[in-house]
Amino acid sequence: CGTLPLRMLAREYGADIVYTPELIGHKLRHCVRRENAELGTVDFWRHESGGELVLRTCAAERPTVCQIGAPSAEVALAAATVVARDFDGIDINMGCPKSFSVNGGMGAALLRKPDTVADILTTLRRNLPAHVAL
Repeated sequence: CGTLPLRMLAREYGADIVYTPELIGHKLRHCVRRENAELGTVDFWRHESGGELVLRTCAAERPTVCQIGAPSAEVALAAATVVARDFDGIDINMGCPKSFSVNGGMGAALLRKPDTVADILTTLRRNLPAHVAL
């Protein structure tokens, strides 16, 4: 959520498109979307009654891509479904070498699982709105 100002600054300096940092699909899939009228943002909270603010976005930063770390099509789709309304694209991270990601079957671990990658991308394309790029 703290990266919105950086993404806005990137847009101000001419970036055509901006990306969120990698968000873990297991966490994002349980988030609740809340419109924040005071700030003019859309916030994604880990728990319905508040809790942890996981992601914040706004219309002024678009086009924006949400980067998700997911080990399976089920997790990727559940996470992407939460945010698809507010993003122009979904990027499945397939390069992160951090042990947390690799040990969880995400990031660079997907490079050794082409069938899983195909399943993730096929599932997302089949189920997400057409305006959401992959």
